Amino acid sequence: MAKLAPRRRPPSTRYPDLATYMAKTGDTQAQIAQQLGVSQAQISRILAGAIPRLSLRIRLAAYAQIPIESFTWEAAKRRGLVA
Repeated sequence: MAKLAPRRRPPSTRYPDLATYMAKTGDTQAQIAQQLGVSQAQISRILAGAIPRLSLRIRLAAYAQIPIESFTWEAAKRRGLVA
């Protein structure tokens, strides 16, 4: 019988969303933008409820230890960012 590959554990999340991460760590929009190679304005738009492209969602989630699901319209609605 073939041996099954071990299941990969999802990366651990420590914070529920990007705003909480920033509040707890003191990282600024500019610092995050520089680390990820995007503009500070793009980070600002994401904090205001814009949904980033998938590749940036993955990088942001890994960098800030947040669930990738925090970058959905439903999550933005729950936080009152979009109608």
